[in-house]
Amino acid sequence: MSTLPLRKFNDLYDKYGLGAVKNLHVLLQTLILGRTCSLWKLKDYVGLVLGNEDVQPASHYRRLIRFFEEWHDSEEFLVDLQQRILRLLKRFRFTYLLLDGTSWKRGGQKYHYMVLSVLVGDVAVPIYWKQLSKIGASSQAEREELFEQATSRFDLSGMTLLADREYIGKKWFNYLETNKIPFVIRLRFINYYHEVNAAPGKSYQEMYDQCRYEGKFCRKQIEIKGKKFYLSMRHNPKQTLGEEVIIFLTIIRPLKKTVDQYIKRWRIECLFRHLKSNGFGLEDLNLRAVDKSNLLMAIVCLAYSLTIRVGWAARSTIRKIQYADGSSFPAESIFRKGLSLITPWCANLEKFLYRIIALDPGQNHPIVKNV
Repeated sequence: MSTLPLRKFNDLYDKYGLGAVKNLHVLLQTLILGRTCSLWKLKDYVGLVLGNEDVQPASHYRRLIRFFEEWHDSEEFLVDLQQRILRLLKRFRFTYLLLDGTSWKRGGQKYHYMVLSVLVGDVAVPIYWKQLSKIGASSQAEREELFEQATSRFDLSGMTLLADREYIGKKWFNYLETNKIPFVIRLRFINYYHEVNAAPGKSYQEMYDQCRYEGKFCRKQIEIKGKKFYLSMRHNPKQTLGEEVIIFLTIIRPLKKTVDQYIKRWRIECLFRHLKSNGFGLEDLNLRAVDKSNLLMAIVCLAYSLTIRVGWAARSTIRKIQYADGSSFPAESIFRKGLSLITPWCANLEKFLYRIIALDPGQNHPIVKNV
């Protein structure tokens, strides 16, 4: 095939050369076709995308392994891939940040990706992550480190962080407030009970009872380590047993519609499902070194953002399922729509490259800092 389309990826070609650009896109294609992060399984698709049926699959496997051996310790290469994820989304404006983690164990290896995503329409797209190599909750120090690194590369100002009950802690909340990161984070029952009771007005129990039994929205300004926050309670419309009241902490003066935005956090759960069981088989990842698994995660997220870009453009063609009560629901997600449209592109490397070039605006998203 001609090398011309490979050379059109100027930002990558000029820095890393022809081989890196070619193998990166071969990996993207095989990932979309194979829908697994196992390099041993992906090797079976390399001959197809290269149009080379005479080479043994074991040689293709060595090709994939060499790519990770060569580029796993290049932080600049990883950053360029993260920026490319955002370039595909240049037309979108981001309002919300979503923070959550997913973890699993494969053999004796532990994986825990703490992922920071932006909300694109109603779809979560990852922009930064850390592989913590453990099972269990992240520490406040690990969260701060993730945000320090992310904010050094991206302009996240004006976006509101949404996170679940795992992401709490006095030091963490003070970090967010000090760095002017607006947030709405869910709390567990009794969190900051004493701080609420120490502030003027209703007690914690009075607020809770009024919210649970009268359906009222309650809020109160409290002080945590010398800084002001709002604790708010709203009636849980799902009436989950034991969770009749949903409790939040925020630095934004909360109205009912403010905490209602928290429901958008659920979109990151859909992201993890697409990266894992419903899409790219992330849990098949079999690279032990953290930097190698981070590089593969970047390629997975690049493939994911590509499907979202294509699926979003075709969202009006998604069939709606009509229910008896008059409600309707899409028959497939933006991700699955995009994946089905992109898959035929992957049978030929040159065709795939020209399709990607047509989607690339040639400029970074405005949130990318010039550093």
